[in-house]
Order: sequence, then structure tokens, then C-alpha cells
Amino acid sequence: MSVSPASHPPRRLELLLLGGVLVFYVLATLLANRPDLIWDEGRYLDYASNLSRGFYVTPEKPDLVNGPGYPLVLAPFVLLKAPYLAMRMLNAVFMALAAWFSFRAALPYAGKRWALAVALITAFHPSLVRTAPYMMTEALALACIAGFGWAFTAALWSVQRHVGATLAAAFAFGYLIMTRVFFGNVLMVMLVVVAALLPLWHAQRRMLWRALAVLALAFALCLPWLAYTKSKTGDLLCWSTNGGELLYWATSTHEGENGHWFSEEDAQTKPELIANGHRDFYKAHYYLPVKQREDALKKKAFENIRVNPVGVFKNWLANWGRLLFGFPRSYQQEELLMLVLVAVNGPLLFAILLTAYFGLRHRRATPPEFVLLAAMILIYLGGTSLLPGLPRYTIVIWPWIGIAVADILSRHLKLKSV
Repeated sequence: MSVSPASHPPRRLELLLLGGVLVFYVLATLLANRPDLIWDEGRYLDYASNLSRGFYVTPEKPDLVNGPGYPLVLAPFVLLKAPYLAMRMLNAVFMALAAWFSFRAALPYAGKRWALAVALITAFHPSLVRTAPYMMTEALALACIAGFGWAFTAALWSVQRHVGATLAAAFAFGYLIMTRVFFGNVLMVMLVVVAALLPLWHAQRRMLWRALAVLALAFALCLPWLAYTKSKTGDLLCWSTNGGELLYWATSTHEGENGHWFSEEDAQTKPELIANGHRDFYKAHYYLPVKQREDALKKKAFENIRVNPVGVFKNWLANWGRLLFGFPRSYQQEELLMLVLVAVNGPLLFAILLTAYFGLRHRRATPPEFVLLAAMILIYLGGTSLLPGLPRYTIVIWPWIGIAVADILSRHLKLKSV
């Protein structure tokens, strides 16, 4: 066992954290509220409206861009014809839960001060403050990720009963996948990783079996979705139907492009993209039946890789800049948020690198469950880096990273006052 649960959790601090984050995002949502829909709000509402009428996609357009996790949360509000503000307020609850779960995940490893630091970063990172007041999935995904981090680590090192933590971790991961389907790929790779480690890592076989139980249960929870996607697309293990579109833009190496994603409307109205031939390609292929569209977009993406592998590699490097700091983008002015992200994510990145250094240097003292968390983080980041990225895609996994940062730096980094 790497850690032991805190016998007397700081209840007052937890209540202040929960209440403070909740009030902050209630006020932020009130201030940011607007009568129209922005970003991806319309798509989530469309899926929620479909669910309220008893279906998810129509036979005419079986476009499974998102899983049903977030639309399921919105569907009751759609049935009640609630205003946009009421639906947007849900994220205040999810952000408060994400902060609390992050705190409880880090608490047994590093104590309340470090745990509070992890929770505050979870709650108030600028990428999340920007998106949480709207009907976007980051808040719900963050709550699932933080809840999984807490339950998963508890399930792995618990000496006594771990069934409750195992079930909670499986549910959190399963619902995370239904909210952000890309994590389905993380799950499948982790099943292989853990199964491969079982005959090799004898000292941690009990931990690996518990991890495998969590992952297998999470996969079982996803089977209805996979059965549904197969009935609509004919493909096994199909998590979504927009991978081709993302690969298309990630591999586009026309002059002035660097792998940044553009919308369907941009592709056909933005002069620079029209000049690069995207409008013609979209008119010829984007409105085909979903499966044929995906095949055409993927075929073009692989052709781009074959024709200009160096350019695609440069796009991949540029994508890391977008994932961490929000730049560079193609044919768009950079936002002031970029400077904020450099100021915030720069020190966080340094802390993560320092954590990796101390963790590897003192690997015998590093909790073995961090190996599994690190594997999940690397699989997620590695896969995400291949597709057009944004900083909000990266920050959602902070609760997993924060557990290790708090534990390792609290033990190996000694700050002395002058």
C-alpha cells in the first residue's frame, strides 16, 4: 500500500472549496450568459433534443460526433423547456465536484495544502473559466476524470474493501468515455497494457488485477454505445464518426496552414481555404453518407501524409503548441488568452517535468499506481497530439497529473524561506 486514507478529512476546508467554486461559477455563468448559442452548444442541444424524443441520430444522418453523456444530462431540461441559463448552470455543479474530487484524490498522498493547490488549479484554470459558463463538456469531463482519479487510486491501494471504489472508478471512466469518446481509445490501449504487465510485474499483481477489473467494467458500461454505433455505421469498436474530418485538417499542409482545425462553414467561405482547394473537396465529399464521407476524408489525410510527411510532422509539432498554449493557428489572429496560458501553463509544465525527474530518480519510492496513471496520460496526450488540439483538451487531465505532482513534489521539493 502506497498511502493511507486521511483519518480526519478537513471537512470545513472541503465545504469551503465546494461552496466557493460553486458560487464562483454561478456568478461567472450569470455574467457570461447570452441569448444565443456559441461554440459546440448547438450540437449538444440537438443531441439532447433527439434523446428527449426517443432517438439519438436519424437514419438519414447517423452522424455520431459525440457520445450521449452530456446530452443525457441536458435532455430533462430540454423536456422541461428550460432556458439556456438553467442548462449552463449545471456546469457550476460539475466544476465544484471536480474541485472536490481532485482535492480528495490528492489528499492521502500529499496532505491538505498540496491537495488544495491541485483542486484550485482544477477549478480556476483559465481554459476552464472560459468554457465552463457555457454548454460545453469540459466541466462534466473534468468531474469524471477527477472522480476516476480519486476512486481508481483508492481501489488500487485499499487494504480492506475496494468494491465500492472499483465500481465508482468504472462508472466514472465509463461516463467519461460517453462524454468525451476519445477516452474510449485510451481504455482499449490500457486494457492491453495492464494485461501485458500482469505476467511481468509480479510484485504488483494484485494492483494490476484491480486495475484490470476497473477497466473491464468501464468497457462493459460502454458496450451499449458500441452496439449502437455498429448498428448505424457497421463498424466494430466505433467510438465516433468525425475522426476523418480531424485527420483531414491535421494533415493539411497547404501554404499558411499548420494543422489547425476549421469548420464546415470555414472550409467553404474563408478565402484562404477556398484558394487551397478545401471548398471543392468539401462539396465533392463532405455531404456523402457518413461512412463514405469518413472514408474519403481519411483517404485524403493518408494521401497528405504520403505526399508531404515533413509538413505533417511540422503540423504535429505545431499542435503541441496549441495543446499547451493555444497557438499557432492558421489564418487567425492570436488571442490575448495565449499570453495568459503561457503564464499559467509554463510553470505547470515545469512542475510536471520536475515531477517526472524526481519520480524516475526515486522510482522505488514512487507509488506504483502512478505508472498506470502515467500510461493513461501519455496514451491520451499522444493520441490527442495527432488531431487538431486546443488547450482545453489538455487541461481536463490535470486531476490525474496533479495527484502525482502533489505526491512527488511534496516529498522531494523542500522550499526554504530566506
